[in-house]
Amino acid sequence: MARSRFRVIDAAIRYTGKPPPSDFEDKFHHMRELQDAFNAHYAENYTPSWLSCLDESMNTWLNKNCPGFMIVERKPHPAGNEYHSIADGDDGKPIMWRIKIQEGKDRPKKADGTWAFPSQFENESKTVKLMLEMTEPIHGTGKIVTMDSGFCVSAGILALHDKGVYGQALIKKRGRYWPRVVPGDEIKFFAGRKST
Repeated sequence: MARSRFRVIDAAIRYTGKPPPSDFEDKFHHMRELQDAFNAHYAENYTPSWLSCLDESMNTWLNKNCPGFMIVERKPHPAGNEYHSIADGDDGKPIMWRIKIQEGKDRPKKADGTWAFPSQFENESKTVKLMLEMTEPIHGTGKIVTMDSGFCVSAGILALHDKGVYGQALIKKRGRYWPRVVPGDEIKFFAGRKST
């Protein structure tokens, strides 16, 4: 294909059929409809197994001017957009059935200061809200979601339970999130020991 033909085709590709909002700036306008359609499609047409895995991943992007650009040092490819995703965790089916871009400082607000696209879980903390949003299609099913330590927030695990989803998460002993009544040093002492 000739380069000129490619540029003509590329210039015509659109990810949304909606005009951009006129009362606020939405830096994610061009991908929001695609993300919503992806999530709606899987919610209507896919039933995940009893076990799902909630995690975050990076979409490598080297242009610091892209919306939602962040650097997450612990990732193998630390620069780009961070997505939260939930995938089927049983029978070797790596089917990702829900995604959400981390908008960060570029999350759009209206002129009155309210969120342009509010969540139904807006009254929760950021992590709890994210956990509830990502598991919404399986609320009330009694299914299990496994998560890494970044999602190990007791309020989030309890909120999932209230919605009929069971959460399990890796626990790391770290700073202010460690419960005061749990003897962390004793747990460190028993780490790696096998019970007899």
